[in-house]
Amino acid sequence: MLTKLKTFCLNSLTIAWGYLLALAGVILQLVDAAGDVLGDPAIKDQVSAAIGNPTSAGRVLLVISIITVAARLRSIRRSS
Repeated sequence: MLTKLKTFCLNSLTIAWGYLLALAGVILQLVDAAGDVLGDPAIKDQVSAAIGNPTSAGRVLLVISIITVAARLRSIRRSS
């Protein structure tokens, strides 16, 4: 399983970190929907108190992830 994960990330820890940031960004953007599904609208308020606006934070993490992965792919392409 670890070899499949390494292959998916092109043997790059930087790309794995970018994927992890993207996953965290998607989860933060889904906080509103999770509160509705779980029947607890206070979840959004609790997350907002902890980190501010979860939707904006999720978008920022997605942008950082895209830039990180793109930069690493560019450097991998140059070295090949």
